[in-house]
Amino acid sequence: MNKYYFLTLPGLVFLLAFNSNTNNFIFGHTFSGDESASFLTIVEMIKIESQLAQKDLASNATNAKEHAEHTTEHITANDTKEINERNPRLATELNNTLSDFVKTFESQSPSESAVKDKVSNLGDVLSEVVSARIDKDQLDNVTVKALVVNDLVGEGLEHYNSSLGMEENKTSASNATESGSNETAKIVNDADYQSAQAAISRAIDMYNEIKPSGNANSTELGNSLNSLKDTIDSKSPFDQADKTVDDKITPLLNGIFKLKLAEEAGHGGEGDHAGEGQDNKGEEQHSSSGNETH
Repeated sequence: MNKYYFLTLPGLVFLLAFNSNTNNFIFGHTFSGDESASFLTIVEMIKIESQLAQKDLASNATNAKEHAEHTTEHITANDTKEINERNPRLATELNNTLSDFVKTFESQSPSESAVKDKVSNLGDVLSEVVSARIDKDQLDNVTVKALVVNDLVGEGLEHYNSSLGMEENKTSASNATESGSNETAKIVNDADYQSAQAAISRAIDMYNEIKPSGNANSTELGNSLNSLKDTIDSKSPFDQADKTVDDKITPLLNGIFKLKLAEEAGHGGEGDHAGEGQDNKGEEQHSSSGNETH
């Protein structure tokens, strides 16, 4: 005797949705473009710090260890929870991989080959996490990418600020030396200085990926980002870097990509830039409008 089984329409829809994308099927919320941009910035900074740790291993073990420790400072408990919503296995794997990476630099002489393998493995895990955590339409979204550029600029300012041993909202005048007619800032933390340089370089690379063609403002923004890099590379006072962001980069990002980032009237300190409304857990909030895919 033949038996026939019937599914109700809601049951059929549920089954199709589950089978079509098992890894991403969740009951949680859909992440906004702002949330996605903040998370992508975290991923970029983890990659930057792990690569700097590998680069410094042979020449400066102290800096290498500091960069390794920085890889775990970006992920918060809330980030882990959000990853877990999408893929519990990846949340656990990322946590274990980051912990293992830091422990590698706690030994007196980690091998370069071992560190290289761990950097590669961490990159693979992060790629999986991004695929699970960020919807494809947001990965391709120009507005989201522009917000990441903004946040990386903010990360660069924050690390440059720290590299000078400055307190937030403190001017750079007290931590600068005169060299002929040029004022030069004194670097007191090499690891933070390297992170600042790397974050700005990555911001430039990402901007070039989304730079509109045939637009005078887009050319000016590219020049301003490069000017910021030159300012940091030449160890100019922090106020000069901050002024470039306030007067040029933020307004141009707003004008080109309609981000509605808060623009500064003064040049107080780095905390007013990447991730407007950043809380003490490192979570960033933006105010943006318009979604464009690229």
